[in-house]
Amino acid sequence: MNKYNNACSEVYIILQDLDETEYNKIPKEVIETIKLNRNKDYNYELNNKLKLKEQPMLPETKAILFNLFRDYLATQEQKQKIIRIQKEERQKNELKKQQKYNIDLFKDKQREDNTKHDIIEENKEIKQIIKYKENIFIKILNKLKSFCKNWSRR
Repeated sequence: MNKYNNACSEVYIILQDLDETEYNKIPKEVIETIKLNRNKDYNYELNNKLKLKEQPMLPETKAILFNLFRDYLATQEQKQKIIRIQKEERQKNELKKQQKYNIDLFKDKQREDNTKHDIIEENKEIKQIIKYKENIFIKILNKLKSFCKNWSRR
């Protein structure tokens, strides 16, 4: 069996130790799912001398218990606080990822747009320069032609 099934066994045993009012706050379907997914061969015992947070348990067990607490046992104020903390943690993690991998898609897009804009501007300038040079060349050519015509008439 895997860790998830062992964690379900630990959670199931811990839930059995809850008082009835707390236990009844958790939907029957959730408890039934935990019961069906537990590893019946896994032996887990609570030490009554220790508080719940001091009990040895799998990290997966802690995660499941945390979600059960947040969703069914916490007061409205506790839920809001938990949700706020989780949101802040997600934002911190996203910031760390951005710093670690230096990913800024919009920045790259803006850089590409600026580069394209610069290239277009350079092309316009080159076209203007070329047109201007063509005009000078044509002027010089025309002057030479007129000079040649005038010289040939003499």
